[in-house]
Amino acid sequence: MGQDNQYFEEEQRILAANTFAFRNGVRLLEVAKDHASVYMEITPDSLNYRETVHGGAYFTLADVCSSIVCRTDGKLYVTQQASVQYVRPAARGRLTAEGTVVHRGRTSCLTQVRITDSRSRLVFMGTFLHRSI
Repeated sequence: MGQDNQYFEEEQRILAANTFAFRNGVRLLEVAKDHASVYMEITPDSLNYRETVHGGAYFTLADVCSSIVCRTDGKLYVTQQASVQYVRPAARGRLTAEGTVVHRGRTSCLTQVRITDSRSRLVFMGTFLHRSI
């Protein structure tokens, strides 16, 4: 997937203004029409009592990625529904989320997000339905 600076600069600005995502370490890798990837380094603050990544950290990373993918049509969206699968635990390194549009309607956008660990193993997968606002 190629980088598109038109989208990248705007999404960098939006992500920096998203205090929750920024403080949780979500950073933008790339964005192009109907595609985005973001990452977060796993830190002690990302971990649960079992010392694996907390489910909320996976969900945050995926939800942010999904929202960026939707906005590549120039509209604003809110997450309306999500279906997620926690595939395997991760404990160290980097998590990378890759999102793509599955279907784009007049007022909605359905995306799929896959998160992999530092060894490129699938750790999380989700589908997100967004509504334009």
